[in-house]
Amino acid sequence: MSIGGLLIGVVILIATITFIALPLLRPKPGLHVDELLAQKQRERLLVVYERVLTNIRDLDEDYTTGKMPDGDYAYEREVWVQRGIQVLKSLDDLETAHMLTSSAETEVIDKAIDQKIEDAVAAYRARISSS
Repeated sequence: MSIGGLLIGVVILIATITFIALPLLRPKPGLHVDELLAQKQRERLLVVYERVLTNIRDLDEDYTTGKMPDGDYAYEREVWVQRGIQVLKSLDDLETAHMLTSSAETEVIDKAIDQKIEDAVAAYRARISSS
């Protein structure tokens, strides 16, 4: 293979890798750092909640098959149910906090839009009255 062909192959390879990797490296438009952190926390909490459900399911199965005594089963199940409740409360708090910030941002945007409309109406009236 010639040097020219090798260089063209390397350039095509680099262009292809850049073309493929560029969209993966860019952050998603519209997502701020706070939203990304909230999304990550939500995903982690959902993973923990799935683990809690799995553990409760396993406990129920062990109890039904007779592998676990009544006292241990009741205690363990109560512990896992309480953990599940805590995770659900955390998820709810996270959603509530996110909704509050979203509504606050919406109010700011609405006020800015209203102000632009009022400015445009005032400019239109001023132009009509000067004619």
